Amino acid sequence: MLVAEDPAFAPIFERLEAELAAAWKKEKRLSEAQRRARALLAQKAMRATSSATCSSDAPLPYRSRSSR
Repeated sequence: MLVAEDPAFAPIFERLEAELAAAWKKEKRLSEAQRRARALLAQKAMRATSSATCSSDAPLPYRSRSSR
């Protein structure tokens, strides 16, 4: 409303628009980074789960010295 009434406020309006656009861009970039990080964690968890269920990758049973 101020800009519509007095063009002297236009630079303030333009600066606010630019700051808002930069904030949205930063938020989108961070959200995208979080999405990628979560996907990588999910992949890692899937690999850990699948390799633990494979009998050839399972750890050998613990044997104490007294049972030898």
